[in-house]
Amino acid sequence: MNPDYQQARLARDPRFDGSFFIAVKTTHIFCRSICPANVPLEKVIGKDKGWFRVSAVQNKHYLKVEIRLLNIEKLTTVLTNIERMFDLNADTNTIQTQLLRCGVPKDTMVTGLRIPGVWDTFEAGCRAILGQQISVKAAIRLLSQLTKELGSTEGDKVYFPTPNAIANSDLSFLKIPHSRRQTLRLLAQHNVNSSDSSVDDWLNIKGIGPWTVAYAKMRGQTSPDIWLNTDLIVKKQLEKFKIDPELARPWRSYLTFQLWSMA
Repeated sequence: MNPDYQQARLARDPRFDGSFFIAVKTTHIFCRSICPANVPLEKVIGKDKGWFRVSAVQNKHYLKVEIRLLNIEKLTTVLTNIERMFDLNADTNTIQTQLLRCGVPKDTMVTGLRIPGVWDTFEAGCRAILGQQISVKAAIRLLSQLTKELGSTEGDKVYFPTPNAIANSDLSFLKIPHSRRQTLRLLAQHNVNSSDSSVDDWLNIKGIGPWTVAYAKMRGQTSPDIWLNTDLIVKKQLEKFKIDPELARPWRSYLTFQLWSMA
């Protein structure tokens, strides 16, 4: 990483605000340099470690990607996944038109809406399980604890825990119900045993239902037409506004995020 950006990242130097963004794997968002949250984490790619930084090129409408990999053979895989995470192939104008047709009020529309992807379905599943019935802030805190306790370190870099690390921990440091810790461990063990299996197979794991599977597909695969009709916030927004989700096909994932933004 460019030394200036590295120092700005650690110091939250406001002079760099808007010059670059950090892809944060534990919170599944992209941070500005002045973000008050904990310093973001690097990524384990299979058995290979590395990091990437995505910078917005001002007024030119494209992103600049800087990658550090020990295994250059993974470059194409990483670039493809970054493209998916940022949802770069989305036709935002077409999607916005569709959402307006289904009833989303124009004054609430998030212009240029894209699906905020995460690195893979496993991390999406971990976030979904830890974030059940709590605030976003509390979920971020749990993810940070999980990473601090079980993630490997390399210098100033901290990597998101591997499925094996989570499966072999009792997770007692997480202040959540025992059943939820067990579900997280079962998901991790499933990933260790069957990393290439379908996300739909998660339904066989105790404690995981259709909402978690759908969320993992939406965030971890950037599936465009996931409709979280059982989500509490989505239900409340549909009570307030005359919106027909069927008219949003095949972009109902975007409608889900749109409704969340209106809460």
